[in-house]
Order: sequence, then C-alpha cells, then structure tokens
Amino acid sequence: MNRTITTRWHVAAATMGLLAAATLLAGFFHPAAAQSAVHTAELTIVAGKEAGGAGFDLNGYRNGAMTITVPVGWHVVVHFTNAGNMPHSVGVLPAGAHQQAMPAAASADATTANFAAGLAKGATQTFTFEATKPGMYELICGCPGHGVAGMWGKLVVSSTAEAPSVTPAGATTIVSK
Repeated sequence: MNRTITTRWHVAAATMGLLAAATLLAGFFHPAAAQSAVHTAELTIVAGKEAGGAGFDLNGYRNGAMTITVPVGWHVVVHFTNAGNMPHSVGVLPAGAHQQAMPAAASADATTANFAAGLAKGATQTFTFEATKPGMYELICGCPGHGVAGMWGKLVVSSTAEAPSVTPAGATTIVSK
C-alpha cells in the first residue's frame, strides 16, 4: 500500500509541475500577445498631385525622389487616390520596373485594381501586402508609359529598420500601428 501511495504522490507532483510549466509558457506564447507583435504601416499615395509634371507624380515626387522604408515583416496598407486628370494606378514592383513602358505587376495583391488601365480622376482604393522579402522595390503607376515618364518612387523593405520612414520628410503620411 505504501508503494501505491508513493506512486500516486509522484504522479500528482509531476502533474502539478507540468501545469506550472504550462502556465509559465502560456505567458510567453499567448495568441493575443503574438497578434499584437504584428506591426502595420499605413501609407497615403496621391497620384497626379502636382500639375507641374503633367500629373505624372506620386505625392508630388517624380523619378524616385521619394523613398519609403518599411521594416521587413510588417503589414503594409496603401491608401491610394488619383488626383490627376487622367487614369493612374500604383503598385509595388521590383526595382527597375520604371524603365519598362508597360510594367507588369508580379502580384495583384500589391497593386490597385486595373493596374494597367488605372483608376479615374477622384477614385480611391486601398490595398495591403506583407513586406516579407528585404530589398529595393518601386511604387509605380502601371498605366503604359507613366513609369517611364517619371511616375515612380522607391520602396525599401529593410531588415535593419525598426520603424517605417519616408525621405524627404513629409513626402507621405505614415501611420504605424
């Protein structure tokens, strides 16, 4: 009988130890805590903002003069408005895409709808993507000839940045969450 009591005591002690360990680990791997670790950067991009460049600009900048940096792993929300007199769009493409008269979007997830046709004046649209791969990219209008005409900016997905940023300062609004 002593052996049965001793075995039950060991089982009870082991169970209590496992429960204590599970309770401690739950604090480290709590699903809500994991979800709060996801960061989001919300960007505002306006096409055709400045009349001086015949409307071929993003937020008033042309030819890669605006650089947006986003840390790798962040969720990115792009709020796009076409303020120009002709159709415009925006998408995230590999660096160098502005040299193509008709850039092709690698993924429909990181562009406005109707990337090649563009959106009419006054139209707004929001799209999202995950910045999963570090590197140099371009925010570019997909309407034929618009990128070549200067309608593109730089997007850097950085493995060293801790927060999103834009150069020059104030070129766009970035809200971090």
